[in-house]
Amino acid sequence: MFPYTNLLPKSWRQLAIIAIIHVYLCSVALSETVVETRYQYYQEGDGRIRVNSDYSLFRVDLSDTVQLDGTLLYSSISGASPTGLPPNYPGGPVPVVKLTDTRYAGTLNITAPISNHTLKAGFSYSYESDYTSVGGSITDSISLNQKNTDLVLGFAYTNDTVGANGTNFRAKKRSYDFMVGLNQVLGPNTTLNANFGVGMKQGYLSDPYKRVLLNGDVYYDNRPGRKLEELIYLQLTHYFEGIDTSMELSYRFGNNDHGSHSNMGMIAFYKPLFDKRLIVSPSFRYYRQTAADYYNIEFYGNPQYYSADYRVSAEETFNLGLQLRWWIVRDKFAVDLGYERFISRGLDGRTSQSAYPDANSVTIGVHASF
Repeated sequence: MFPYTNLLPKSWRQLAIIAIIHVYLCSVALSETVVETRYQYYQEGDGRIRVNSDYSLFRVDLSDTVQLDGTLLYSSISGASPTGLPPNYPGGPVPVVKLTDTRYAGTLNITAPISNHTLKAGFSYSYESDYTSVGGSITDSISLNQKNTDLVLGFAYTNDTVGANGTNFRAKKRSYDFMVGLNQVLGPNTTLNANFGVGMKQGYLSDPYKRVLLNGDVYYDNRPGRKLEELIYLQLTHYFEGIDTSMELSYRFGNNDHGSHSNMGMIAFYKPLFDKRLIVSPSFRYYRQTAADYYNIEFYGNPQYYSADYRVSAEETFNLGLQLRWWIVRDKFAVDLGYERFISRGLDGRTSQSAYPDANSVTIGVHASF
């Protein structure tokens, strides 16, 4: 799913730079252009997955009302991933397999207002040696109540092709996602965002690399070919004038007809220092999910569906983060630095704890506005 390298290939990096320069030259006379580029290093413990990612973002005002934005992503991955089989002996580590791959991805969106509507249409593309995804989306944000309320309606569709390296296997997967949201101003310093989403996935939803132990023999992972998901998301943002600090408090509930549901809570603070040249943002996130109906570490009899992939087991994760932004030139040029610590734990008392990796992530980048 991604190959190891610390640097972008020269051709890809040069293409990204040329694209950014072209956007700049075409938009010099326009209102504003924003460009960001970031490098992220992600490393799981015990020799597990390592990911190096280069991410670039741009946003251009094509006119007083029309805006174009997009992203470019290059990622490489290497390391070891659990096969899904149980430990070879009690108390031992789960078996793993080495892998390498590369991912190229990009998005392009255009936003334009029409009366009290703001329409946004988007396109996305992602390529890996064993996975290709093409998608489109459209969102309508309707301004109401003297612009104190926004009603947001959205739809997204993706068409994916799933493969397995070293084989001729190819299978299709399609996703349909609907969303309705409400953004409400509660006061001069407080806003509330509430979203409800429904998603449907159809096609090949198994993992072609995962294995299970069934009646003592090894079989391929086998999951239902349809998944219905519901999602509720709430976010409260408040600015504390006395301490010049903003707080974001969010909660997400997810449920699907595979028998799993999840809860996620997050809190983040944004504190300006040194005459607002430095923005410090600590955060904490907690996530907990129940297991899918077809998950177990070993199977007997004749089950219809079965998976031993720890990612659909009962687990919880803790995420501690700290982000810094230093404005070298106020509102024009900034340097970003971030660190995150991920801690994962299994909850079923059966799955080996060695299946759940802890990880560290470091991000560095620059932000430019002109």
